[in-house]
Amino acid sequence: MNHPEWYHRANDVQRHDAECILAEFAQKMAWLPSGGDSLIDLGSGSGDVVIDFIYPQMPENFQRLVCSDINANMMNFACQQYGHIKGVEFKVLDMGTANGLPSSLNGQFDHVTSFYAMMYPKSLRQTFRNIYDLLKPEGGDCLLVTLAYHPTFDAYKRMSQTEKWSEYMYDVESFMPQQQYSPDPKGDFMGFLQNAGFSDYQVEVRNKVFPHQSLNVFRSNMVAVNPFIDRLPKEKQSEFVNDFLSCICDILGLNITRVDFNATFPVPYKLAVMYAKKSGNIC
Repeated sequence: MNHPEWYHRANDVQRHDAECILAEFAQKMAWLPSGGDSLIDLGSGSGDVVIDFIYPQMPENFQRLVCSDINANMMNFACQQYGHIKGVEFKVLDMGTANGLPSSLNGQFDHVTSFYAMMYPKSLRQTFRNIYDLLKPEGGDCLLVTLAYHPTFDAYKRMSQTEKWSEYMYDVESFMPQQQYSPDPKGDFMGFLQNAGFSDYQVEVRNKVFPHQSLNVFRSNMVAVNPFIDRLPKEKQSEFVNDFLSCICDILGLNITRVDFNATFPVPYKLAVMYAKKSGNIC
């Protein structure tokens, strides 16, 4: 995702789910009685989800709100868009780093959030440990939302196995949710949370369907997040996207030659929603 302006215009699903889940969990989050909360969001992308949906939930006297992303282009874009908002910071950060988080962030936050970004780190086990470490020693909570399954990744895998596209998709597995083919994604996430040190948590894997406005809109959304498009010669990019759409339709049991590109295009997927609290250290 090297084009923040594309993503900013085409993240309908991410925004919809973030808005709904934040509305559901905002009252459950452990906001400090006297305010002064600090929150870091992991994988903030273009920043609009943080500013449009998380920022309004923060207490008026919050202390710190950090947007972070491994992609410097995303953070530069987010800073340009929202850098004028008081109390909001923008940091380039690898949530899955095995090398240790920056000391300026470790143990500094009351809340950690992440929406649609936890399918990218190489090790979820390490990522959950890092999330635990970001929370203050005296306790805090996290709200984490990530894909457990999406047909897009099935399409990526199929295309990567074709002679036509394999040279551009040699590392396809690194862009797929680790739970894409898991028989028990809920159990997997519970295990990650326990291993990290959380004992108070809830995990749901929800079956969802998002009605994209049209196949043309779905196409734009998928191009915005496609990790392979920039590897292709420009003269092959349109053909690649067309093959991708044909593959998605086939996975969904549709014949693309009979699909109305302007009609609503519903796509099923599975979403993991996790809320966990870190207990304070007892001296």
